[in-house]
Amino acid sequence: MRYQWRGLPWLRNRPMRYGPRSLPTAVVPLFLAVAILGYIAGHSRSGGESNEALRTARSAHVLIEYPEGWRPVKSGTVIPGLTIERSQLIVPRARGVSAGLVVGTLPAGELGPLPRRFVSGLTRLPETTIVDLVEGQAYRYGRFSGPGLEEPLTVFVIPNPGGSPTALACYAPSQSSPYMRECEQTVSGVTVVGQSQVYQLAPEPGYAAGISASISALDRLRVSLKRELHPRVSAERAQQLAAQLAAGFAQAAASLSKLEASAAVEPVQAALSAAIQRAGDGYTALAAAAGERNASGYTAAQKRISAAESDVDAALENLVLLGYSPALQDETRAKA
Repeated sequence: MRYQWRGLPWLRNRPMRYGPRSLPTAVVPLFLAVAILGYIAGHSRSGGESNEALRTARSAHVLIEYPEGWRPVKSGTVIPGLTIERSQLIVPRARGVSAGLVVGTLPAGELGPLPRRFVSGLTRLPETTIVDLVEGQAYRYGRFSGPGLEEPLTVFVIPNPGGSPTALACYAPSQSSPYMRECEQTVSGVTVVGQSQVYQLAPEPGYAAGISASISALDRLRVSLKRELHPRVSAERAQQLAAQLAAGFAQAAASLSKLEASAAVEPVQAALSAAIQRAGDGYTALAAAAGERNASGYTAAQKRISAAESDVDAALENLVLLGYSPALQDETRAKA
C-alpha cells in the first residue's frame, strides 16, 4: 500500500468529524490546519440512564466498569487483520446482537499506535482523533475500510512506552447503535492500571508547522522532477535530475533535524529522517550510475530509492495516525 505523497498541507480545509452526541467534545484548533478533536466523558451517567449497578473487569492494563446489561465471555472475537493479545470480550446480554467490546494489548515495538501490518491492509487510513479518558489520553480510530471490516468499528489505543499498548475495540451493527454509544462510554471511563502516561498526545503547533513545511517542499520537488526521470531521458539529464533530487532530500533531512519532536512523535520522526536520508543517498547513487553509464548500478539505485520512499510513506502514515491531520474521509491510497 502506498501513501499518496501530498505533504501535510493537503490536509487543509477538510471538515472535522465529531464523536457521538452523548460524549461532550472539545476541539483545539492548531496551526496550519492541524487539528485535534478531543472529548471528555466521565463516569457520570445522564439522568435518563439505568441505575443498574456497574460491574468490573480487568483486562490488559485497564480496569473496566460495564453496565449490568453486558457480560464478559470466555470466547474471544477476531477483528480481521488486527491482532489483539490477552483479549477479553464483553458483550450485551441480549441474544442475537452483533456488538461487543474487545480489550487487550497490541504488539510492542511498533512505531505507530496501530500495527503496521494491519494499517498496510486498509484501503484508507482511519479517522484519527485524540480523546481524554478519566485517566490520561488515547488515540481513537474510526471509519475503518478494509477486507472483512464490514461492521462499524472504533478502536482506542492507550500508548505504553516500552511495552505493549492497550487496545479497546467497540463494534456494533451501526455507528449510531445504542450498543456502540454504550461501548464508547464504557471506554471513556476505564482506569489505567500499572502504567502512567508521561506525556500528552496532542500534536504541537510549532512542530506541525515545521514538518509540514519540510515535507511540502520535498514533495513539490519530487513531483516536478520525477516526471522527467523516465526511461527515455538521456543519461546526462538523468544525472542532473537525480542530483537535484538528492539535494532536495538532503535539505529535507537537514530541516527535520532542527525540529524538536515530542515524546509521542520522536520515534516516528527518527524513522522519517532516516528514510529520507536513505532516499537521498539512493538518488546520489543514481546520479553517479547515470554519469558512468552503469546500467546495473542504476537499477540497484532505483531499488534503494523505492525501498527508502516506501519507508517515508510508512512514517508519514504514522504521523497521521498520531493525530497530525483532520479526518481523511474518503481518501484512498494506491497500491505500491
